[in-house]
Amino acid sequence: MAMLRAVFFDLDGLLVDTEPYYFEAARGVFAEHGHALSREEYAIRWIIRGTRMADEVSRLGIKADPDGLLLEVRRRFRAMVEVELKLMPHARETLERASARFATALVTNTVPEEVELILAKAGIRRHLHHLIARGDYPRPKPHPDCYIAAARRVGCAPGECLALEDAARGVRAAVNAGVPCVAVLNEMTRYESPEGALLTLDSLAELDLDSLAANWR
Repeated sequence: MAMLRAVFFDLDGLLVDTEPYYFEAARGVFAEHGHALSREEYAIRWIIRGTRMADEVSRLGIKADPDGLLLEVRRRFRAMVEVELKLMPHARETLERASARFATALVTNTVPEEVELILAKAGIRRHLHHLIARGDYPRPKPHPDCYIAAARRVGCAPGECLALEDAARGVRAAVNAGVPCVAVLNEMTRYESPEGALLTLDSLAELDLDSLAANWR
């Protein structure tokens, strides 16, 4: 009989309220190059579809180096995080409960240097037993590579793990790796239904890990 042994957490938009910072940083950079990036456009193209800076520069006809623009977006993002960083509602409580009973891992597309900055600022590193960041696996979400790597890292079968994601792209990554996933949507990820999710919630406050563990198949 399978048991729930590990819980995997996405980062941006699930544990920390960083998506508005990414949006403001990108909006400011694009504005300097003649494009008014809306919140909806950012949510759909960047969060849901996972577009790349090079794709957007080409699509919009911007005459600038995409790598340079991306570095500037990240610089502005880090500056905002240094000033203030908020956890998503009930994130700390969920991490505390999960880490006391299960193996835990952060599973994110975010680059390692930003992961370390965010975790240090948020004060939640001790609740995450393992970190799986961009560079620890070949292909980003929605490919399953990150969750395959996470299951191997914690020494569990995919079916013994639970993923928590805020966006459909992350849900697809988990499900395609054989990891059951609960979607916890926010205002920027509600534009796409998280198909394949075990449950779809509006807040981590609704997550009952004890009940899920007791009824694990």
